[in-house]
Amino acid sequence: MINLHSFIRDAKFYKKLIIDDLLFVEYKCLVEETKAGIWSEVNYFVFVTSGKKMWKSIHKDYVVQTGDSLFVKKGANLVHQYFDEDYCALMVFISDDFICKFMSRFTSLMQKKADGLNRTDSVIRILMDEFLAGYVHSMASFFGTDAVPNKNLLVHKFEELLLNIFTRPLHRDVAGYLNSLNSSQSAQVEQIMEENFSYRLKLDQFAQLCNMSLSSFKRTFSSIYNTSPGKWLSEKRLDFASHLLNASDRSINQVAFDSGFEDTSSFIRAFKQKYSCTPLQYRNSPA
Repeated sequence: MINLHSFIRDAKFYKKLIIDDLLFVEYKCLVEETKAGIWSEVNYFVFVTSGKKMWKSIHKDYVVQTGDSLFVKKGANLVHQYFDEDYCALMVFISDDFICKFMSRFTSLMQKKADGLNRTDSVIRILMDEFLAGYVHSMASFFGTDAVPNKNLLVHKFEELLLNIFTRPLHRDVAGYLNSLNSSQSAQVEQIMEENFSYRLKLDQFAQLCNMSLSSFKRTFSSIYNTSPGKWLSEKRLDFASHLLNASDRSINQVAFDSGFEDTSSFIRAFKQKYSCTPLQYRNSPA
């Protein structure tokens, strides 16, 4: 899978502004690009300026076009671009560290801390209002000039975005998730795993999403689930595959892919070992 944040940060052909671990980019994608698996260790906002694209979470598809916006939690997604026109968007990547420091400064705006899972999906649709639209317009203007904006001004612009999110009731879902970044390590590990188990991420990438070393991640994971990450992922993917076989008409190949298996043959072997039948036999068996 492509690390979207690293790819955009390091690419030379995007107009972008980088301040420490903050990234604002004018993202342009030609129609030749169609489908891709992406992940990011940083949460990000997407403000679509032209074209059409789909973000796919484990549970739902989110189609966006000109004027739409999304908040995408750190983690993995599948994306699909449509062929109507070139897709362009303004994207804002904001690290956990910046968000947590912001929340420590503006404690009066924060929701009461909850130490459980945040129940919103890994992709959250954002409703644009005049305040957020004005913010996007002001940030876009930075790309219309060759002058480099003052660093302090840009930091304040990132804070302005968060203030919009935390002070406007229609953004409460995003605010609730951001507030959950202050929850315990165990809660954050559980959140990351439940939202990303079906994507083919490596264990060190899961650890990175949890802001942990690999060894710390494994220890914390074991204390939560009483098993290893590898065994848990295998069981979780097989359970999800059985759900897809019952609830959808996707092909066996597609079920294998959507459940996070490397290939169909390994999926069939693992499925048969657990359920004592092939995926097709399972689908065709009486309820």
